Amino acid sequence: MPTEVSALLVYLATPSAHDRAVKHLPNPSGDLPLLRNTVEVVRAQRSGRFHDWFLDYCRKWQGKPWYIRLLWKGPSVVVCSPEAFEDVLKTQFDAFDKSPYVSEAMYDVLGQGIFAISGPLWHHQRKTASHLFTSQMMLYAMEEVVPSKCKELTKRLDVISRKANETDRVVNFKRLLDLYTMDIFTKVGFGIDLHDVESNQNAELLDAFDRQSVRILERIQQPMWFWKLLRWLNVGPEKQLADDTKLTDDLVYGVISRSIEEKNRFDSTSSAKTPRRDLISLFIEKSEVEYTKGVHTKKDLKLMRDFVISFLAAGRETTAQTMSWVVLMLNRYPNVLVRIRQELKENFPGLADGEMRSPSMENYQRLIFLEATIRETLRLFPVVAMTGRSATRDVRLYEGTFIKAGTRVLLPHYAMGRMSTVWGPDVDEFKPERWIDADTGKLKVIFPFKYSVFLGGPRICLGMKFALAEMKISLASMLSRFEFKTVKDPFEVTYRSSITLQIKGPMDVVVSRKE
Repeated sequence: MPTEVSALLVYLATPSAHDRAVKHLPNPSGDLPLLRNTVEVVRAQRSGRFHDWFLDYCRKWQGKPWYIRLLWKGPSVVVCSPEAFEDVLKTQFDAFDKSPYVSEAMYDVLGQGIFAISGPLWHHQRKTASHLFTSQMMLYAMEEVVPSKCKELTKRLDVISRKANETDRVVNFKRLLDLYTMDIFTKVGFGIDLHDVESNQNAELLDAFDRQSVRILERIQQPMWFWKLLRWLNVGPEKQLADDTKLTDDLVYGVISRSIEEKNRFDSTSSAKTPRRDLISLFIEKSEVEYTKGVHTKKDLKLMRDFVISFLAAGRETTAQTMSWVVLMLNRYPNVLVRIRQELKENFPGLADGEMRSPSMENYQRLIFLEATIRETLRLFPVVAMTGRSATRDVRLYEGTFIKAGTRVLLPHYAMGRMSTVWGPDVDEFKPERWIDADTGKLKVIFPFKYSVFLGGPRICLGMKFALAEMKISLASMLSRFEFKTVKDPFEVTYRSSITLQIKGPMDVVVSRKE
């Protein structure tokens, strides 16, 4: 036995070809024999500084490539410059793919959904979904669905705000926005009404979604054999994940069933010549055309489930989280809220007293400072704090760094938004004005790989315009009528590590009518 143990230790300590390929790059000082950077990374995660740990080293080496090495894993190269992001996400897109290890870690939750896959199936799902995000859909969503759901939201907020006791006016704002954005996306994306804001249903499901997101990141960081063993034993976090996945699957299959029923009802009763378009109908329609030569058919309900859960997660979680971060930042910097309300009063004076409904598709674009505030919030708190890719072949980055096939490349969006080499010496200031051209008063056009919160290149977010419009209309309606004061000191609120940048814990706010 000692011989076998010695042999294993020698094997683990011997540099691999991947190690030798990156040995010229800088590496954090906590690199230990065998454990490498594992202790330092785990310590950063447990202290709530996971993404700030990466930021510290990105700043130390001024955005130039460096690498980390975790136990049982090969080296990962970290890049943090707009040029490197463009190189990986666009210029050499074909040389960098989704990591098979990451796809495996995501599989139990996202399956073969668009965010966990590459290749022909990814192309097909993206092409299918692109038919939803049309100008016609945007008009329908922003003129009908969002105002309708926003009315339900403000109605509930109004009821809460009228309660005499302040403790009765406390609400988990993050969870309320989760319900609200899920209401919107299930209506736009799948053609069904959940009315979660009114009924407060599905709160337990949203907790399950959040735990899944945290567990996926934990899996990515752990040796595959370890989390697969826990899964096989059905214990600990893997048992919780299995329970959560059953809950979310029940919701998703229910959404699919109801969506198909609604489509059939619409098609049989409507006199419209154009059939109803939603993600489910598009999936079935495109399956008949493009999947006949492959193993997948329109009967493959599992693949449809993977398709649906990916877009449900993206359509709900991303906008809800960003709006939560916006309200948090407005609690930290009330002077910004004053300017937003001034802009709202100048453009939509009837919004505060309910004389007009939510801003329309035509006029919400006047809200320049509000959009600048949303963008500034996303700069500091991107929905996806880090993206990873795996080199499919030997490749050199734009500045000459050699990346051996199979090496992971990490793109820390959280760090990118906080680099003084990219954003200037005032990078740590919350400053929406940085997004506005002082001469024209219009929003600046920013290099997309400097501001990569919606990714870039072939994988750029399909719903970017949809999300920004939804947030502007929703925030305009809420901030015109209500005050949201965080129960906790806003400067003490932080993030928790998951595949998205969630606010840690509930975000309790006291709701009151705006004076």
